[in-house]
Amino acid sequence: MPAPSAPQDFADRPPWTRPGFIASAVLVLIVVIAGVVVAIASRGGDGGGSTGAPPASPAPVDSSTPQDLPTEVPTTAPAGVRWELLGQVAVPISSSAGPTRVSGATAAGYAHTPEGALIAAAQLSTRAGFSSGRDSWEPTISQQFEPGADRDRLLAVLRDVQDAPAQPGSLSEIAGFSYQSYSPDTAVIGLAFRAPSVGTARYHILSLTLRWRDGDWRMVAPPGGAWTSVNRQTTDLVGVVEWGAR
Repeated sequence: MPAPSAPQDFADRPPWTRPGFIASAVLVLIVVIAGVVVAIASRGGDGGGSTGAPPASPAPVDSSTPQDLPTEVPTTAPAGVRWELLGQVAVPISSSAGPTRVSGATAAGYAHTPEGALIAAAQLSTRAGFSSGRDSWEPTISQQFEPGADRDRLLAVLRDVQDAPAQPGSLSEIAGFSYQSYSPDTAVIGLAFRAPSVGTARYHILSLTLRWRDGDWRMVAPPGGAWTSVNRQTTDLVGVVEWGAR
């Protein structure tokens, strides 16, 4: 009968041949492999064969929502407004509604409110007028009007007109406003102007559309690039809130 096997003695064996050492090594190897797989997956590949573009930086967004924004239109002349001359025409500047950035002959940075849209309508329509000079109307229309065929036509018409300074007292002045519709995205404002006249007062009201785009109010060019298409003449200001430089 063969003698029973002697108990295994691992004390004098090299450490890398002992079962405990082998089990530990296998466990470490598994952890390392798992780590490499996770790292590769998190990069979308090994760095050499990846074709995915790096994630784009998030664009700044307007954190306000339509529910947060005021929509009640003013029924009296807004407070905190001062008037400054742009050439021969006075334009409004509001301590709360803008513009906050005036650079050269352009003005931007209007509040996302009904008052901000009103100030923008007065500023942009005046600065886009031919009498303001090319250094005013060209950048204003190019940068602060919504792109489109009507805007391009308006620019083309103005560029074809020979520049000539307006005679003193020959320009209309802002006389009042009426909101035809308002939402946080779109404002339609009737801006009244007092035409130069002797005797009976004459007014013309421009129906101006503005849209909130890229963090500011932008003007929509009139159809066909012609301001006459949105102009109405009247001899009174019925339904209009009187507003203007005094």
